[in-house]
Amino acid sequence: MAKTEFRTPERLRKKLEHLRNPMRRIPSLTPGWKGASIALAITACSIYLVQAYYLLGSRGLGDYLIGTFLSVIAIGIITGLLAGLLSFARRMPSRYVWLALASFCLLFVSFIGPIPLMFIVTLSIIVSVSLLGALLAKWITGRYREVKRVTQIIAGIAFVLTVGIIGIGSYWLLHNGNPELDKPYRLQTIKPAERYLQTMLNPAEQGPFAVQTLSYGSANSYRQQFNAEGSLITKQVDGSAFVKNWSTLRTNTFGFGPDQMPLNGLVWYPVGQGTFPLVLIVHGNHTATEYSDPGYEYLGKLLASRGYIVASIDENFLNTSLYDDLFILHVLEKENPARGWLMLEHLKAWEAWNHTKGNPFFGQVDMDRIAIIGHSRGGEAVTVAAAYNKLPASPENGNVKFQYNFGIRSVISIAPTDGQYKPAGQPTTLQDVNYLAIQGAHDMDVSSFDGASQYHRIRFSDRSDDFKASVYIYGANHGQFNTVWGRTDGAGLGNKLFNTAQLMPIEEQLQAAKVLISSFLDATLRGKNEYRSMFQDLGYARTWLPDTMYISNYADAKTTIISNYDEDIDLGTTTLPGGKFIGENLEEWKEEKVEMKFITEQYSAVRIGWDRKKASGVPRYTVVLPPDGIRTQGNASVVFAMADRNDGPTEDNTEAPVDVSIQVEDRQGNKASLPLSSAGSLLPMFEGNIVKWPFMGSMPTKEPIFQNFTIKLADLKKVNPNFQPELLTSIRFLFDRTERGTVLIRDIGLRN
Repeated sequence: MAKTEFRTPERLRKKLEHLRNPMRRIPSLTPGWKGASIALAITACSIYLVQAYYLLGSRGLGDYLIGTFLSVIAIGIITGLLAGLLSFARRMPSRYVWLALASFCLLFVSFIGPIPLMFIVTLSIIVSVSLLGALLAKWITGRYREVKRVTQIIAGIAFVLTVGIIGIGSYWLLHNGNPELDKPYRLQTIKPAERYLQTMLNPAEQGPFAVQTLSYGSANSYRQQFNAEGSLITKQVDGSAFVKNWSTLRTNTFGFGPDQMPLNGLVWYPVGQGTFPLVLIVHGNHTATEYSDPGYEYLGKLLASRGYIVASIDENFLNTSLYDDLFILHVLEKENPARGWLMLEHLKAWEAWNHTKGNPFFGQVDMDRIAIIGHSRGGEAVTVAAAYNKLPASPENGNVKFQYNFGIRSVISIAPTDGQYKPAGQPTTLQDVNYLAIQGAHDMDVSSFDGASQYHRIRFSDRSDDFKASVYIYGANHGQFNTVWGRTDGAGLGNKLFNTAQLMPIEEQLQAAKVLISSFLDATLRGKNEYRSMFQDLGYARTWLPDTMYISNYADAKTTIISNYDEDIDLGTTTLPGGKFIGENLEEWKEEKVEMKFITEQYSAVRIGWDRKKASGVPRYTVVLPPDGIRTQGNASVVFAMADRNDGPTEDNTEAPVDVSIQVEDRQGNKASLPLSSAGSLLPMFEGNIVKWPFMGSMPTKEPIFQNFTIKLADLKKVNPNFQPELLTSIRFLFDRTERGTVLIRDIGLRN
């Protein structure tokens, strides 16, 4: 029997073929893969060449070309292997898949910044440029001449839209963003001149001393300026116990290994007789071959003119070097303790010079009045140095002996990191040292106020006369505290993702740094206590500081702390034994670790929330003093730190400052109260949109910053003459002035 042959009808056969390959349904719009590949390769490589120059250009042309070539080859090999594995995706040629993957890697590295934006920008460039290249290739080769008119129109519209998207995207990248014009709580607005009698001199003005400069360095330094004629010679020091993974390439670049670290520094000093306090400044992490230490010349010249010897020290050889770190494959590790330890080794050199006849600094340095200033990782390094200064040996290696004990009285951290190094696994805790932390609200590197953690870990003994302060500056970024770093906190083209238009001019940020640092040093090293009042209330600096918004905090050794909320989990107990808390009619009452933009801080506070419409009585939070009481004097004050925690506007769509009443009571039941606003406005959380529109919501924009308040018992007695401060038994927060809100409170105490 003959086999019957079934033939598929021609029309059905064509339909099945179209189902098997859907791309044939629109053959005239099939991408021109060759054009897409060429366009994408040119775009990605061009952008990466610019980024590579940012990262490697400071090393010289040879290293720039070699490093760029090797990184592109490495990415090409890796993504080529991935493209081979994905070759089953037959709708796209493996060559294009390979180039797309390689381009993704190149572009992703080129736009280092917030990770969500890195993905968005990278994918947007790949898709739009590929589509543009494909359409252009089709037009150039004449493929669109043979298609229907409708298809040509669709292709033309796609071309125009693609060009428009690329144009808008390019403008978005090149534009600096949108400035924040509304600053309702400017310093001069909330601190009226009539409240502040100005008797102090501007600490940012040049002083009476002429200034000279010199350098010092170890022999055969990798930078000639440290071995210039007239430079002082220092010995190299062995820091191998403090770092790991020092590469051979790093040794070749700098000319030494970790066992021969140099002591290099730039010095500004006053011309005159007498002994002068010593100030050391250390930079943070930056490109190793784009030297950071000259960026503090503005501080060096100012402070030297005012009678300080200032040295900006070189630790660039501990910084990131993609070339020497084999593009993060062999990264230098554990270098943070080395940054602090090196500062102490510099102080050893200064101590020797101060006792060496013939040295230009013989008898000129007051080694009992020393301040150390650090920026970024250097801001953490100065706290490490202050901790090491009082230890007999390294916390991680008892065989590494310390014999320092220098007269470090003051520590200043500018936009510091915190917790990158923990001595013996513990947070760095300091006692009986003056401390100042400065942070910008628009910091695009250390985006959370990490220095607040160290601020709260500063402790004072009864014999101390030290104080600590913090200042949070709206419009300040990370880099403008260093003139080498400037307005860009990211790496190369990644800065194009940030809203730098919101930043204050660099001249204003430098002015803020000069005012705060100079006055802090005068207060802590020269005993000019009038400048201490400036940190208790920035209104005293209203004519010196740039007129932007600030939140400041202050505490000192003269304060008896009733509660800092770090002691236990019992809501009813105070840090001071015997005291207790009572909450009434509160919507929210809990103790918690303070949450910042990106981290949960290492200190606690009480969160108080209220809504008077829902409460059966006036919401209140009472601090009952221990039965034995606290010895108070007539000039004593109630002090505490408070932060606004409202996440949005009030019900009338405004952000008016929260106000409460502070009420005290004595043993006889006499009460007196004053509004919080009588001591200053509780400022809301500052919102800093550090990424461009429309992606502001992709990153946290605000965080609670504590500010100090002082309510004098003498002023409360004026309200009620029967009130007896020496018989004080309780302090009460009455939430009777703002309808609803949420605040954080800590560091409640009495200052005599």
